[in-house]
Amino acid sequence: MAANEKYPLHEMVDFASVVVETTAFENVLSSLIEAFELPRFLAEIDIQAEADAMRRLEAKVAAHLLDQLTTDRVDAPYVSVWEKGRHQEVRMVYINPAIEKITGFSARKVLKIGFSIFVPDDLITRVDRTGASPIHRQVPIEQEREERQQEALHGRWERIYEILTRHGTSYVKDVALIETVGNLCMSSGTLIDITDQIDDRMG
Repeated sequence: MAANEKYPLHEMVDFASVVVETTAFENVLSSLIEAFELPRFLAEIDIQAEADAMRRLEAKVAAHLLDQLTTDRVDAPYVSVWEKGRHQEVRMVYINPAIEKITGFSARKVLKIGFSIFVPDDLITRVDRTGASPIHRQVPIEQEREERQQEALHGRWERIYEILTRHGTSYVKDVALIETVGNLCMSSGTLIDITDQIDDRMG
């Protein structure tokens, strides 16, 4: 290599910011958002989003879609939303296709039915790991939803649940960051399969 030549990767050290600033990336992002038709989706599930909230939600979903294109996940990132004061109407607007590895249900089916596909009754089994063995508690799902809304004040949410899957039951850790933008609460989380860990502690 000639002395006056630049090594190409020197120009790409800060690859992420370089790409984000390109017109091509902006076009891809806009195309993803447009294809997802988020405003129409929210209208269909009777959720009204103010302009700032819509922009923030679109950015979150687009980021997950980009990640989905490049990462073969074993956990399942998701985004759910609800209007402030309406915690009983939490709706999922995105779930990574990896959810099928965990539950046997396709992402399309989970989005169509919602979290109730895993918890069809009014009670959800929450698992607390404070002692030597996990403690299973039957909790009204409405109570969990209300607590999730309250956690929006603190930002972070973490719970372990026993859920129904296509093949029986599994345990998932639900870890989420919750924020409020305008009239909308947004939960950006990840469902992680920890069935083996729980079974080992119960054995």
